[in-house]
Amino acid sequence: MATHKRLSIFGASLAVIAAATSIGAAPAFAQDQDGASLEEIVITAQRREESLQDVPIAITAFTQEDLERTAAVGIQDVASRAPGVTLTQFNIGEPQLYIRGVGTTSDSAASDPSIGISIDEVSIGRAGASSLAFLDVNRVEILRGPQGTLYGRNASGGALNVYTNAPTFDTGGHLSVRAGSFDMYGAEGVFNLGLGENSAARFAAQYSTNDGYAEYAPTGQSLEGGTQWGARAQLLTEAGDWSFLAGIDYSNEDMDGHARIPVTTAATNPGFTALINGLRTGLDIRQSFSSPDNYQQRENYGVTFRAEREGQAFNFVSLTSYRNNDYSWRDNLGGLPFPGFPLAVDDRASEASDQISQEFRIVSPDSSAINWVAGVYFMQENVERDERFIVQAALPIAPPSFGGDTSFLQDATNTSYAAFGQMTIPFAEVFEFTAGVRWTHDDREIHQIALDNDVGGLPPVGIPLGPTGSPYNVTADESFEEPTWRLALSVEPVDQARFYVSYDRGYKAGSFVSGAQNALQAGTPIRSEILDNYAVGMKTTWMDGRFRFNAEAFLLDYSDLQVYELLGLNLATSNADAQSSGIEIETAFALNENITIGGSYTRLQAQYTSNATSTVGTLLYDGHTLPRSPEHQYNAFVDGEWDLWGGAFAARVNYQWADEFYFDPSNNPEVLEDAHGLLGAFASWESPSGLTVAVYGKNLTDEDYRLHVIKNVGIGFSVFGPPQEFGVSLTQRF
Repeated sequence: MATHKRLSIFGASLAVIAAATSIGAAPAFAQDQDGASLEEIVITAQRREESLQDVPIAITAFTQEDLERTAAVGIQDVASRAPGVTLTQFNIGEPQLYIRGVGTTSDSAASDPSIGISIDEVSIGRAGASSLAFLDVNRVEILRGPQGTLYGRNASGGALNVYTNAPTFDTGGHLSVRAGSFDMYGAEGVFNLGLGENSAARFAAQYSTNDGYAEYAPTGQSLEGGTQWGARAQLLTEAGDWSFLAGIDYSNEDMDGHARIPVTTAATNPGFTALINGLRTGLDIRQSFSSPDNYQQRENYGVTFRAEREGQAFNFVSLTSYRNNDYSWRDNLGGLPFPGFPLAVDDRASEASDQISQEFRIVSPDSSAINWVAGVYFMQENVERDERFIVQAALPIAPPSFGGDTSFLQDATNTSYAAFGQMTIPFAEVFEFTAGVRWTHDDREIHQIALDNDVGGLPPVGIPLGPTGSPYNVTADESFEEPTWRLALSVEPVDQARFYVSYDRGYKAGSFVSGAQNALQAGTPIRSEILDNYAVGMKTTWMDGRFRFNAEAFLLDYSDLQVYELLGLNLATSNADAQSSGIEIETAFALNENITIGGSYTRLQAQYTSNATSTVGTLLYDGHTLPRSPEHQYNAFVDGEWDLWGGAFAARVNYQWADEFYFDPSNNPEVLEDAHGLLGAFASWESPSGLTVAVYGKNLTDEDYRLHVIKNVGIGFSVFGPPQEFGVSLTQRF
């Protein structure tokens, strides 16, 4: 019955697109009278420069102007503005990005993210190495649906690509200072230098600090703040048909810890509800008992070398990269004082990882009638991860003997090899057929140790390892391989109106779990997940480039989706089947030469279609909604530019809204996040001399919403997002 309902929604989505197609094909639009038009967006999602409207894939692109006018400082500021995308975050090392219900909360050293994140086409293996502050970013592209051909194993749900500004042969740059709410101060500088006719260099650096928007209730000490700084240097050299781009980047973050807030529901034990209300009398949601000794720290650096050659038969690209990422954090998972509340969990983790990757590609030249790309890829990462739990317990939650001090240590090596190819063949003047395939082989080697740090203590072993688990020392390895592919047929019956159908397969390699309860669990991998995506869509531009309407209906069928659920303090890992279907619409309209309006809408039905057999028994998931999958999402904006006061004035208002969703597959009431919307605004004025003054506001309606939830004993221990905030910046371009 549930499957029939999802298929019906998919069919209804097709009908909506068909109706839109017939409307668009009719000569109903008047011709443009004032010269207004939308700017063409050029992307490189398929490893070549193409117009966004020519690529038969659901893609949202944010230009540098978009990023500036939304005061975006990281991927968290753009992800939720794309259809079908949510981003929540456990801590600095574990951003949790979901697209169309596909994502992961796994922190294991021997696992991959479900959404591929890359910086300048370098795939980032660890999720904690990808959540970086934006520095001199040119654009962000978010691809929805599996990208199994060109992106590979860790893009089963989609890809998020960040592109920075490369050096140019002109000399120039900018200096910027800013200040804002929570005693925020920052500065950024970019300098581009032409070095003769054939070389150029670019340097960028930034610094930001703030006192945080939350506090430790007993003393008022800051939480949710901290300091970030980073720098990047690039050198470009051209020699005949060859070009060489070398870059190095570094970032450092020293952040305060989270402010955990317990949230109760009608299903919470009344005794716990009364106890929590008594402990938190007079406090608001940004005052916590989480320790001021909490912290989140990260150091990240990388080196990239790109060599390209333009040839008559084909173009050649070599992309070599090394990245290193270290992070650590401490979090009091309850945010309540002990023994006032009968459970306290002090969670401390650190991870050191490095990766080396190499990709060789050959790409058809621009003159080729058939667009094609082929290549080979290699990546190896080494990950050392330690996590320690210091637990204090009391009745009625657990006997004091269940408290303790336990550690989980992981040392993993993950290696991936791939070969891929894709081509697009035009025929019959208006059709294009795309076919691509990738073969991927993954090796995982892991050494896992679980320790009871209370040496000589009485049994049982402290939770979360005990009382049912036991210490272990296990070495294991496993290999996984899978072909993935893309098939697409598109037709452009009239100019700037493209319609397409596609079938894509995605793959995410199996993994070894973290926090296993015994040696058998630690040495047994969970299966690889396979995702089939069926889509029909349209990309259309009307009224001489003034109106853009894009839409895609999709049906995703998951086999062995990797599922993670925290049960008490034990992590249950399993595989389950699921389906996701819906429709996504993106549109923009130039009202006149000055004002553009637009937005997006998503209707999503994402549910498990089977139960899961896990390390703790059968989990009743069948019929549950997938995590981070709101049924409805929309985004709307108004953007304007005018000549004013002898300079250029720009303004933008943006509103994004998401329906209620669950933070984990249990669908328990304490992990249900209410529907909420966020309103933002931006305005700037630039003088002819290049001096710009800008102001912005975020969460202007002061909405309360949660970034993360850990459930335990019917309580959702939550981290809330920032309240209303404002900022101002001063920039001089030269």
